[in-house]
Amino acid sequence: MDKMHGFGVYRFANRHRYEGAWHEGRRQGLGMYTFRSGETQSGHWNNRILDVPSTQNTSYPVSPVAVYHSKVLNAVQEARLAAEKAYAVVKVDERVNRAVAAANRAANAARVVAVKALQKQMH
Repeated sequence: MDKMHGFGVYRFANRHRYEGAWHEGRRQGLGMYTFRSGETQSGHWNNRILDVPSTQNTSYPVSPVAVYHSKVLNAVQEARLAAEKAYAVVKVDERVNRAVAAANRAANAARVVAVKALQKQMH
């Protein structure tokens, strides 16, 4: 069975969404969970559990391993951009493949015409 690994977005049946790091199908690393109400929980996830919630307080960290909300948002936004770029590459690949297929069809058609012309000369 395929499991999400790396950055990914998963939309749950209850309309909740998780954007962030995955490891073998589990929320693992920086990520943001958005409830259908729009409320979010973000921070560092470990084995599907939010183990270090992010904080907006930059002057007095909650713990020595505090994760700042802005850091999580930046990580999610950078990952979104990387995913969009990867998607754009796929689109370019599709266009290149279509162009190559069209060129191959044209080359085959030219070969057929050349063979028929040669056969007509021989008869």
